[in-house]
Amino acid sequence: AAMALEALQAVGTKPTSTRRKSPGRKSSPRKAKAEASDAAEEQATTARRPKRSRKPSFVAKERKKNEPEAMVLEAVEAVETEPASPRLKSPPSDEQDEGAFDADEEATTARRSKRARKPSFAAKEMKMNEAAAMALEAADLVGTESWTPKRKSPAVRKSSPREATPAIRGQVTTWETRITMLKTYKELYNTCDLTHAPKESIVPQLRNFVLESRKQYKKFQKGKHSTLTAARIAELRALGFDFCPLESGNTKDNHDRRFQQKWDEQFKELEAYKAEHGDCLVSCMGSENVKLGNWVRGQRKLYNKAGREGINPVRLAKLDEIGFDFNPVASGSYIVKKRANMFPRVNANWEKHYKNLNLYRKEHGNIIVGPNTVGWPGLYDWIHSNRKEYKKWQAGDAKAAIYDTWIAKLNEVAFDWAPMKGDGFSKMMLERQSKHFNDLWHKHYGELETFKKKNGHCYVYRNRSDANQTLAGWIHHQRKYKRKHDQGKNTPLTDERIKLLTDIGLDWNPSLSGDMVNTTQADRVLSDDMDNTAQADRDKEWEALFEQLCTFKEKNGHANPEEAEPQLGSWACQMREFYSQNASGETTTLTDAKIAKLESVGFRFATGV
Repeated sequence: AAMALEALQAVGTKPTSTRRKSPGRKSSPRKAKAEASDAAEEQATTARRPKRSRKPSFVAKERKKNEPEAMVLEAVEAVETEPASPRLKSPPSDEQDEGAFDADEEATTARRSKRARKPSFAAKEMKMNEAAAMALEAADLVGTESWTPKRKSPAVRKSSPREATPAIRGQVTTWETRITMLKTYKELYNTCDLTHAPKESIVPQLRNFVLESRKQYKKFQKGKHSTLTAARIAELRALGFDFCPLESGNTKDNHDRRFQQKWDEQFKELEAYKAEHGDCLVSCMGSENVKLGNWVRGQRKLYNKAGREGINPVRLAKLDEIGFDFNPVASGSYIVKKRANMFPRVNANWEKHYKNLNLYRKEHGNIIVGPNTVGWPGLYDWIHSNRKEYKKWQAGDAKAAIYDTWIAKLNEVAFDWAPMKGDGFSKMMLERQSKHFNDLWHKHYGELETFKKKNGHCYVYRNRSDANQTLAGWIHHQRKYKRKHDQGKNTPLTDERIKLLTDIGLDWNPSLSGDMVNTTQADRVLSDDMDNTAQADRDKEWEALFEQLCTFKEKNGHANPEEAEPQLGSWACQMREFYSQNASGETTTLTDAKIAKLESVGFRFATGV
């Protein structure tokens, strides 16, 4: 209000602000002298300027014009920012008992006696309205009708903060509305507990009313200021309202009841699912039955963790009644359903290979397909896979990836499920052998004949030479097949081949026949011959490297290549190492003749010489 009065005075007088010197100590003589000099210079400059009418600048005019308006805005802001007064209890309605309201008012006054005295709401409201009226008068005096303050006028703001108060904050009408809603809820559900109704059916006003009532009840018990009076508490208790559900145990009971209610709802959905699909194997994948699938998964998880004793007997009886499978993987029901769902997809690929099998049978007259059969890619692997899965199916494995329809179709074309156990295995194996394998056997047989003519026996050892390594391994396999043949097992070694090998003189069991002893001397002679041959080969290689050393000397003027020299460098190091071993009494391939040849070309055995 004082600021508004100042604004009115400013409108009438429009004083110009003058800057006053702040009281303080006197300036120094030096500073006074400088100020006098500046003033004299300014007067001289003014005298030199042409005389013209002095007019205030546009900025100065706007500043003078806006000074009263700024003061009015400050007055309005001071009025709006005035702290709000404490709420008063609303007066009683015509229907409310006057004596009860007076008793509540006395109790409220007694609780507030210890607080600091503050002005009443009516006095505060009157003061605010007077200040606002003075500010509006000052605004009318400022000027023009087009000017309006940017802030809201106090006249258009809400008349009282009590109009925006939440539910049951001292309003009789709001209390009656909320208590009526609670009574209606109790008539529907026979309780004041909001958990009995679906969550989405509870209006926010009723939920907030219940929460706020419990909160205000706690304040009332502690002797603090509360919007709940004794009469209202009695009214809520008459309805059976529970102010402390945690202490009374209703919270746990409500939780169990809600959990059972949700369980029953999910069980009904499971019954509908079984009626439609014929099983209780609900998948968690997809978007159709995700909630039901998670619930079913939770029942199985509880069963695996706590067993049948850890599940409610009533719920367990319901699940057993509809044939609920607690472990579908172990029982195989999950695999059966999975295979049934996969059949349309895998059957298309199976039919493609089955068609190729019929084409092969029509072209060759049989269904004997080898791993190296050309022109039929994937057919051999498909046949092998069907035989493998058929064995699992015979063993009762529910995971066997084969179907009854497939088995029936393969039986129609006389498919051999177990060729290894049949009597015609030898015939089948022989027919499966291609011309390449047959020619390979006869090739090795010819090599054995050549070896027999050269050495006079068929004892081929693997450690003799590289030329006979393959032949020795082939003979070893023929002896192994002969032992299996004598035991009545099926092998690639036929009677005809056994006769050919026996006629050439192959010893089927050399360790027991004793003929191997007679070949010892021949083996020694053969070993000596082999050693001589190997030494001759090494001498030829040495002579070739010596010729390279002579060429190196003609080119470089010496016969001592460095170690980094390709081939010659490592060979020269080896010759020096052999020379040192000879000097220490060891035997090496470096003979005296070779040493003399190396020294003749100037080769140094000691690098430090």
